[in-house]
Amino acid sequence: MNMTFVRKSLVLLCIFIFPSRILPPILRFFGHCVPSRISIGFSLIWADKIALGQGIEVGHFNLINARKILLKNDAKIGRLNVVYGPLDLHLSCKACLGNSNKIVRAKVGSVTVGVSVLRLGYLTKITSKHYIDCTCSVVFKDYSILAGIGSQIWSHGYVHEISGPGRYRIDGRVYIGHNCYVGSMSIINSGIRICDGVIIGSGAVISKNISEPGLYVSAPVRKLQR
Repeated sequence: MNMTFVRKSLVLLCIFIFPSRILPPILRFFGHCVPSRISIGFSLIWADKIALGQGIEVGHFNLINARKILLKNDAKIGRLNVVYGPLDLHLSCKACLGNSNKIVRAKVGSVTVGVSVLRLGYLTKITSKHYIDCTCSVVFKDYSILAGIGSQIWSHGYVHEISGPGRYRIDGRVYIGHNCYVGSMSIINSGIRICDGVIIGSGAVISKNISEPGLYVSAPVRKLQR
């Protein structure tokens, strides 16, 4: 039996079964880098490498299947999140992944290639019930927030021929700069780059790069006949 598989399986069981106060020496025994005090709830965590800073918190009932998990000092993961795929999860100091988010990536070789990272900067937050496709990396810089609920970030898409079955895929890293706010139910498409200091109103669809700070909205209110 593959020893890596056995080691990861034992770590997963230990995290799910044992309370946080006795986990640090167990995780260090299996080659992970953790401080003497951590707070991890009853979650299923499957990873090649885990590196945790001081004061981190991970809530209950998360499913995290990642290549590398790096949580710096005071980073937080809420509860009921699904992080699934061959990706790296990097949370900077005081960054937060809220509750009931879904971050996914397909298997390398079948659909995806290379390394993909979900990276949250200092004091950056993803709130609740968002969907993030990490076919390519998705990066939030410092002091930014994916706010409210129900937003989607896509790092791949398809272009179809005008007729017939032909199509090809386009992949693109998504970059969201410093001090950005993305409102509820927004959609950010593949390859988008958003500069620093941007506010995106609720329900916006972002299909091209934003290179100037400001407030961006779509679907303006208009009067209709009753």
